[in-house]
Amino acid sequence: MAFINKKPLTIILVFSLALQISLFYYYSLSVDREYRTEKADLSSKALMLTSNMEERISIVRGVSSFMQTVGFDAEPSVINNYLQNAYNQSGNVMNIAVAPDGLIRYYYPTDGNSAILNKSLFLDASLSTPGLVQETIRSHSITIDGPRTLAQGEYGMVIRQALFNGDALAGIVSVTVRVDDILNEFTHKNTEVYVTTEDHSFLFGQLNPPDPHKQITVPVQLYNQHWLMGVSIQPHKRLELLLGVLWIDLAFLLIIAFIVYIYWHQSRFNRELERMVNMRTHDLRESKRMYERLAHFDPLTEIPNRRYFMDEFERLLQSAKPGQTYSLFFFDFNKFKEINDSLGHFTGDQVIKTMAQRLNTGILPFTHFARTGGDEFVMLYANLPQQDIPVIAGRISELVAETAEIEGAQISMSTSIGISLYPEHSRNKEDLLKFADIAMYQAKSQEKAGYFLFNQELREKLEQQKMISKYLHTALERKEFVLHYQPQINAISGEMIGMEALIRWNHPEKGLIGPGTFIAAVEEAGLMTQLTDWVLREVCSQLRCWREEGLALLRTSINISNSCFYNRNLIEDLFAVLDQYQLDTEVLEFEITESTALLEEHFPLLQQMRDCGIKVSIDDFGTKYSSLNYLKHFPVNKIKIDRTFISGIGISTIDETIIKSIVFVASQLNYDLIAEGVETAEQADFLIKHHCPNIQGFYFFKPLPADEIRNFMI
Repeated sequence: MAFINKKPLTIILVFSLALQISLFYYYSLSVDREYRTEKADLSSKALMLTSNMEERISIVRGVSSFMQTVGFDAEPSVINNYLQNAYNQSGNVMNIAVAPDGLIRYYYPTDGNSAILNKSLFLDASLSTPGLVQETIRSHSITIDGPRTLAQGEYGMVIRQALFNGDALAGIVSVTVRVDDILNEFTHKNTEVYVTTEDHSFLFGQLNPPDPHKQITVPVQLYNQHWLMGVSIQPHKRLELLLGVLWIDLAFLLIIAFIVYIYWHQSRFNRELERMVNMRTHDLRESKRMYERLAHFDPLTEIPNRRYFMDEFERLLQSAKPGQTYSLFFFDFNKFKEINDSLGHFTGDQVIKTMAQRLNTGILPFTHFARTGGDEFVMLYANLPQQDIPVIAGRISELVAETAEIEGAQISMSTSIGISLYPEHSRNKEDLLKFADIAMYQAKSQEKAGYFLFNQELREKLEQQKMISKYLHTALERKEFVLHYQPQINAISGEMIGMEALIRWNHPEKGLIGPGTFIAAVEEAGLMTQLTDWVLREVCSQLRCWREEGLALLRTSINISNSCFYNRNLIEDLFAVLDQYQLDTEVLEFEITESTALLEEHFPLLQQMRDCGIKVSIDDFGTKYSSLNYLKHFPVNKIKIDRTFISGIGISTIDETIIKSIVFVASQLNYDLIAEGVETAEQADFLIKHHCPNIQGFYFFKPLPADEIRNFMI
């Protein structure tokens, strides 16, 4: 019976004891968690303190770099202006001072800091903690003096760096900051955070901190300073936890169940929160790393990008000393577009990546190497002798030319390199890049050169293009364009069989300008369609005038650019002009470049033109690799043998063989044939002998104005 009476009590006591142990354990965990949270928050504040101090330290570095550059004997106005600008951009600093040989001669702002002017850091004890100036000099590093009471009477810190001329002290640069300014940036007004030395001597923060044994502290290391940041453990938080446990204890089983639930829920919440915080921290860290990487490096090749290169180039140019030279190489890969079109952009990207790695690891003494976009790259060389430029260009070409196996395909590349020089060509980075870019395209036009060094001739050409672009938009309105006509002759009979309309620009300042000078600018300005329409109408108007005079009309050829073929109403517009001047299609012939003819997207329109009776000829035929292969597919009527082959008659057997081949193929495919650029009797005789009697060139006629050409039509 006694056992029965004692058993419930025993059970209750045992259960109560278990409950107390559980509650005590829960209480301990809660206190520990609170401690870890407080310490994590304190670590964050310590990191913010370090970061804020580093911002001020960066000012010292900047001023030190400036003083190293200009020297302590520079004009005082230069130094004072720099200190003013540095102060205005720095944020919360008390002053910036420069002390040549340890004597403070420059400082900003002047208000409130006159107490330190012309005082020696070595002799005036109010300016430094004993021994710290000597430590700054001895360590050759940045030191922090303080916190302490400053000479101005405020409480703050002085950040110093000693500058040397060889082994001799040149001077000391310092920045003074108020402790309150540092605290206000990372703490609230009611903060209880404080900072002490390692032996717990108070420095700044909460006044009269409690017993250090009841504090949470984390170390803070800043150059020569080793501090502890601390915060007091909040007593009311422990009390709140204890009251909660007592209340749970009194509520007994119900509260125990509730506490178990709360504890389980809280633990789960904490774990989830911690997991989310860790994930977020990791994501932010990765995002920051990726942002910095993407901002300065090309993601495909992992070499610097255009932005980084231009920033570094500007830095080098600004700090360049007299006699310093730089050679800028700008290059891309020839016919790279064909790789993208035929093998796909993925393969193209792999080619770019492979070439970048090969060039980056090749034996090239460049200062910087970057990808500026697409398949374009730049290399910068410092103090490269001009006689070494061909060697470097050759080495780049060799590295690019090495066969690469990409996605199972053997790919061989070539490159065109443009080069500009600093300071010979310009002192501006943008101009140097533009000049190198232009020189690269000049190298492309010289097939065997591989590279081209920007020169005065190219500069004059660039200036001329600028001038042309400036006046081009108004040239049509002012009717400054004129047409000359060059007869086409049957060299056997001497009969004039046709003529070509050639445009000239009668510039008010430069006089008569040939099309080779301004056609590219017309294309870039998007005016080619308007100019072609003007030429068509002018030719038709002239043909009608000759017909009204009773002259027999000869077929007149007009050059049509590739851009005109993207006009969906090209044929309708042509017939509208012919109807306006009451002309038949037989009086006109359209000349297109071989590049235009090679574009299969134009084949339907060319076929439609031929079906409508419009005669189409290929100008400059033979300059493309695939000409003979595509010739049987061209929906055209006539072929013009390019002048580059004609000039090789009597000189190059290869050119003569090509001419013979073109004549044979044209005869087999029933194409009309004419040779342009004939300037000598030897060339004319060769063409007649090999069944190409139709000739156009200076040997018979130069391009003439309409009034002069009329005399040969009578």
